[in-house]
Amino acid sequence: MKAGFVFLIVVFLSTCVNFIDSKEKNQLYEEKLAGEHSLLAGCVVDKLRSDGRWPMRILQFRNRKYLDVDASEIHAFDTRYLRNIYPAYSPLNPDAVLIYTEPTVETLPYADRTMGNASVYAFALMLKKIDEVTVNATLRGDEYVGTMAWKILQSCANAG
Repeated sequence: MKAGFVFLIVVFLSTCVNFIDSKEKNQLYEEKLAGEHSLLAGCVVDKLRSDGRWPMRILQFRNRKYLDVDASEIHAFDTRYLRNIYPAYSPLNPDAVLIYTEPTVETLPYADRTMGNASVYAFALMLKKIDEVTVNATLRGDEYVGTMAWKILQSCANAG
């Protein structure tokens, strides 16, 4: 009886610990790359949007620019978990009416960036300016789609 009770407490505590950490995404990559942060971010978003692989089709991308810290950040949100996606517009629905618009760059102060959708994003790619020709790139999120995004970032950096 006592062993069963102890086992239940251990399972409950380990579940709580995993639940608390589930919103924090792991850092997958960090590297210094040649390029300007806003140009690299634009290139990455364009290539991500045109990527036809199924994991990328269910993502919605936001390109955010922070002028006060000379940085750009790309968020890839999983549309399956967003509240504003309806079946008529969902990329998972084969009969959906997909709306293709050119993404606009959101310009925000760095202090106002919100991570309210932290559990929804598949990955977040931060590009911070080091000097005129170098940026520090940091990628957090899901390893599978994050690796795809990182390879796209590297191809943009090598092409530019």
